[in-house]
Amino acid sequence: MPTRAALACWMLLTAGTSACLAQAAEVKLLTAARAQEPAVIESLRQMVAIESGTTDPAGLARMADYAETRLKALGASTERVRQSDGKGEMIKGTFSGSGKRNFLLIAHLGTVYQPGILKEQPYKQDGNKLFGPGIADAKGGVAVILHSLALLQQAGWSDYGKLVVLVNPDEESGSPGSGETLAALGEAADVVLSYEPSPAKAVLKAEGVLLAAAGTAKATMQVKGRA
Repeated sequence: MPTRAALACWMLLTAGTSACLAQAAEVKLLTAARAQEPAVIESLRQMVAIESGTTDPAGLARMADYAETRLKALGASTERVRQSDGKGEMIKGTFSGSGKRNFLLIAHLGTVYQPGILKEQPYKQDGNKLFGPGIADAKGGVAVILHSLALLQQAGWSDYGKLVVLVNPDEESGSPGSGETLAALGEAADVVLSYEPSPAKAVLKAEGVLLAAAGTAKATMQVKGRA
């Protein structure tokens, strides 16, 4: 005897919808994502092993090399974009698809830590938790981008015009050299996803995606008169 879910799917399909097919695809992706967990953990281990504080040009260069190599392995056309302040380079990876909408995925390579931090705070795994400098903010975001793209490729998804990945080195200092590029690419995209860490489920009380967040602004004020 068919289940209620099966009957509902049959009714939806006969009505000309693809909801059940979409649900099946989501289950397939979820299963594939769970199977990717060891690879994601290994990517995190590799990235945490590269110290890349926002004031460490050599470390940031190594992280840029890593990101570019991984994007090329996924088939992206990559380029190094010089920052407007001349202090570093962004890595831009572009994928061309068969759809119409344009996507922009952004994350950052820099952390708030100084060189040598791994001696004090080495990478480690404790049960289902991973620890290491920058592992959440935002090397975890970089790992999610890389492995999500791999999963979607395996699933044969290419319903986009252009899918651009941009990783910058100066987010922790306010993106002074990459902000203009980010704004321009964001303006040209239909969908922009930022891979910053979001509050834990225990804090939000639900699974979800942040649709807005607080930003920062800088202003200079000159005051003339007596001290």
